[in-house]
Amino acid sequence: MMNLRLLSALCVTLMAGCAHSPRGGHGHVRVSGHGGGVAAVAVGIGIGALVANVISRPKYEVGHKPTHVPRDARDIHFHGVTYRYHNGVYYQKMEGAFHVVRPPLGIRVHTLPPKPDVIVIDGETYYVAEGVYYYKSGDDYIVVDEPKVSAPRRHTTYVSGQFYSDLPSQAKPVKINGIQYFTYEGLFFLPQPVNGSVRYLVVELND
Repeated sequence: MMNLRLLSALCVTLMAGCAHSPRGGHGHVRVSGHGGGVAAVAVGIGIGALVANVISRPKYEVGHKPTHVPRDARDIHFHGVTYRYHNGVYYQKMEGAFHVVRPPLGIRVHTLPPKPDVIVIDGETYYVAEGVYYYKSGDDYIVVDEPKVSAPRRHTTYVSGQFYSDLPSQAKPVKINGIQYFTYEGLFFLPQPVNGSVRYLVVELND
């Protein structure tokens, strides 16, 4: 379990999210990979930059040289390059040694580490494991770009830590590890029951 730090010192418990089948639509682009394409939100700032203390940190940084690669790591051949994959980590042999690398977009794997982080934006479900974003397609998980949300800007209307009775008209639903938020220009609104009605607490999910 992880704790979110809200500006108002409110903490909530994160839970596992649920999967959603891929769909296309306005505001999405197709990222082509071996065997098909996947949807990715096209505009704004990477959501990872906005939820930096919510997404689990990778075990290894890109460029790390392990003393050995796990014996049960499996080979993945993608566009003429061989990667070794184990529990969400990708290795590539360069200059006689294995290095942890970031996988290319479109590469497919059958399994992710247990309990990956889950982000749902407008009904699109993304999985995050070892800092890599995936989209589920059939029985596979496909590496995709980090999903984007509207770029943040300075607000005079909405203040972090304050409750509001209504959402901005252009707010979009975002679910992170089972917690429902709404996002608008980089702000996150957390629905809360207050005196028998629902109000929206403006929170910050980044460091």
